[in-house]
Amino acid sequence: MPSNPSEPRNPLYLLLLLASLVFVLTALAYALVPALEEKAAEAGNPAPPSELRDALRHDGGKWLLVEVAVMIVLGLASMWLDGHRLRRLQNREAEGRMPTVKSDQNPLLSPTVSHESSQAADRGTAPRDQPS
Repeated sequence: MPSNPSEPRNPLYLLLLLASLVFVLTALAYALVPALEEKAAEAGNPAPPSELRDALRHDGGKWLLVEVAVMIVLGLASMWLDGHRLRRLQNREAEGRMPTVKSDQNPLLSPTVSHESSQAADRGTAPRDQPS
């Protein structure tokens, strides 16, 4: 559940989750189906011919590469969308605030009026009199 209920969810995360699930299922099928066919053939009960198994055997590696590419694209797109939304929210919140001090400005220096010099602002306390 999102921290802010009015904030929309990222739909690319759902797509990434589904693409990842398809990848896992394809990887398991690519690894296990040939082994299961071999065991069935050794037991004397060969599996009936299947176009899906033939396609998996022939093009399964290509399927896995395409699915990995889809997962990478969806992952990058979802991160970009989150960053875009975050920047938009930060800009909206910053409109009502005072500007922050920039790093090139020294916040420790006291402000001076135009007729004062910077040395006058840094006078500090008077030195103590030394006993003679």
